[in-house]
Amino acid sequence: MRKALIVLIILILLTPLGLLAPGTAWGEWDIAEWNVSESWKSIAERMAGIWSAPLPDYNIPGWGEGILPYIGYIISAVIGTILVVLLSIAIGKIMARR
Repeated sequence: MRKALIVLIILILLTPLGLLAPGTAWGEWDIAEWNVSESWKSIAERMAGIWSAPLPDYNIPGWGEGILPYIGYIISAVIGTILVVLLSIAIGKIMARR
């Protein structure tokens, strides 16, 4: 468990490396750039109206300069990791009851 936690912390700290890459990261395309049919784009646009990310662009609004975007990426990774762990625990407890 300790080794897994150390690896997870290292991965979280490496998340800002995506900011150094030229262009956009894989999977972070605008809906208009998707290479899918118009019906899939329409579905995605409707979904975007219902749900938006807690931290759009993996950053905290207003943190666009200096080191702040890197810290925003790390905060986003920590929040995402916590949500996934909590969801996994909840699903595990539900499955254990059955």
